[in-house]
Amino acid sequence: MLDALPRPSNADWVPALRSTGPRRDAALAELRGYLLRAVLIYLMRHRSDLAAYHYDELRQLAEDWTQEAVVQVLDNLDGFRGDSKFTTWAYRVAINLVAGELRRKRWANASLEALTESDSPDLSLKVDDVTPGPEASLTRAQVWSAIEAVIESDLTDRQRIVLTEVVFNGVPIEAVAESLDTNRNNIYKLVHDARKRMKLAMEARGWSPDDVLAAFASASSE
Repeated sequence: MLDALPRPSNADWVPALRSTGPRRDAALAELRGYLLRAVLIYLMRHRSDLAAYHYDELRQLAEDWTQEAVVQVLDNLDGFRGDSKFTTWAYRVAINLVAGELRRKRWANASLEALTESDSPDLSLKVDDVTPGPEASLTRAQVWSAIEAVIESDLTDRQRIVLTEVVFNGVPIEAVAESLDTNRNNIYKLVHDARKRMKLAMEARGWSPDDVLAAFASASSE
């Protein structure tokens, strides 16, 4: 609610969020509540990959990402041109942020699996659940940069395609085999060879599998 103030109209949102005092506080509270509901619904109804998560876990994720989304909205108010409702624009900012975070976590998890040849089918969001300190954040950024460089530079084209589609994007092996005009056994071999090459290339860059796992550990020691 906006206390005694009226709910912002489409034209009032930006001035309200740029104002000070009770008017801005009320607009922020209204925006945060709207985005929290929107993000929670998105996680519960449109992300089948999170189906195993308890409501309280999804609620916590929604609250964390809503806070980030509010900051992004405030930082990008100049980007709102009035072509749509303000809440529609803010919703897109929030959902793009959430989708990007989920995609980043999936790629991070898949990269760990590729480097360690783990048989675990899905680490889901079990890494990076705790916000790291500055030193841990720097290490993660360095590791992630090395992983991206290895995928781009050290794999063959077919290894890169297969690793990306099968391991990172979860595309069924049969579908990848058909698209590459090959068979399951060849896909398995390509994945195995890509993982092996990734490990060797990462080690050549100074990152062992244990280093990578430590960098993306779910718990921060700081």
